[in-house]
Amino acid sequence: MSGAFPLSDEAVKALAPCDLPLLRHDPFLRSRSSASINTLPPAVQEIVQRLYDTLLQIFSMFDQQRRLDYTDLRRFLHEKGWSDLINELRGISLSHVDPVLGQVIHDVRGGSLQALALQLQLLEVEQVRPADIERIYLLTRDHLKIMRNCLPDIDPVRTARDIELRAHGVDLLLEKWNQADYRLPDGTAQVIVDARYNGVVADRCVEFSALDRVFYNLVNNATRHSADHRVMIGIFLISECESPSLRFVVANRIDTLQRSALEQRFGHQWSDLFRGGFTFNSTGVQGHGFGLAICAELVANAYGLPNGAAAIAGQYVGARPHGDLFVAWFHWPIAAP
Repeated sequence: MSGAFPLSDEAVKALAPCDLPLLRHDPFLRSRSSASINTLPPAVQEIVQRLYDTLLQIFSMFDQQRRLDYTDLRRFLHEKGWSDLINELRGISLSHVDPVLGQVIHDVRGGSLQALALQLQLLEVEQVRPADIERIYLLTRDHLKIMRNCLPDIDPVRTARDIELRAHGVDLLLEKWNQADYRLPDGTAQVIVDARYNGVVADRCVEFSALDRVFYNLVNNATRHSADHRVMIGIFLISECESPSLRFVVANRIDTLQRSALEQRFGHQWSDLFRGGFTFNSTGVQGHGFGLAICAELVANAYGLPNGAAAIAGQYVGARPHGDLFVAWFHWPIAAP
């Protein structure tokens, strides 16, 4: 939906430099924020593997037109103890064990799973709408790929397919985000996309699923904190870069309480949110803030930077206020190398 983004083209261009160097010279074959499933504690391995296998079975229930039988899926969820599995997953935290494992578990139980869990909960109580079935399909597909991106050896055969050459375009983002009625257990929003680019984004599924991890973290964050239940995404081509890049901008309105909390913590340096260690809710409770830190690491990985801190310093990722908007951005090199 061209023209829907609330920032002018000039404001978008002024967010960050337009000549961002690409230092990566090897194919994108694995995300930095990933680990072997064998590095997880045995009890956690069992829960995570059970989640992956259950999602695979749900995905296999769809036909080629992305339709399924509601009754069969409800029966399956009951037989598999889906609600208990989600509760077990929510009880996992490995941030005290290892920062990378903490990031991995954050996205395994975050990503598209939170929205999917809510959709399946509504289906179980027979409050599903026809459009929700397409949403369940997309969320299940995405989370399977996100889990393989986080834990490549959870499914070696499909991971091998993920690193095969296959073009992935902006249309794959638009089909799930544009005009989406996005619902999380702790927030809802209408997502509106203004895409000024319609070409290829990534040459491999593994890279596109890393991009998905960044997107879900940012959109989940924006959905929870949107003061008017709207999230606006802009996709812009930055042709001045050494290798053409896309600038993704995610914006949501914030209230005075949120703005005050951000200013007290970060002053005018809102990009420091991408360092992690800060979360916000209506009571001001802080948490690990892994989501934006993962975004910085994945973008750094895409450009061949040493770490997320370098991505922040180079303004490959960032955030700032714009009127009553919280504006976050990140870049992604187009199908390179």
